[in-house]
Amino acid sequence: MPNSCDRLLASWSLLCLLLLGGCSDKLDCDSIETRKAVLQMVADDHRNPLAKYAAKESTAKPSSENTKPLYLLGDKIVTTSVSADKRTLQCSGAISAAVGDTKASKKIDFTVQQTSDGKISVSVVPFQF
Repeated sequence: MPNSCDRLLASWSLLCLLLLGGCSDKLDCDSIETRKAVLQMVADDHRNPLAKYAAKESTAKPSSENTKPLYLLGDKIVTTSVSADKRTLQCSGAISAAVGDTKASKKIDFTVQQTSDGKISVSVVPFQF
């Protein structure tokens, strides 16, 4: 029969697991999932003016290896606003597109939303030049 110390330890362990388990669903502008979604949206936009600018400015001889843009989000992604229900975040950061020997960078703004079933969607504000 477990003593009171064992029961207390088991109760605290369960509480810690529940608290830690709830942290993974937190909405975040700078999560890996959000970063991947932003990069995918930008890469899928074949009319992306940032990549077009980098390609136009590149002096490298076009080849199959250097004509496709490579995208990189900056180290710092910030939350600029949070909705009252905490299910929508406005976010901002920097993004770079490298084409050939040219790298172009620009501020990127995007929105992260969490639906009632816990799924996350991301929408990117089109680049303004």
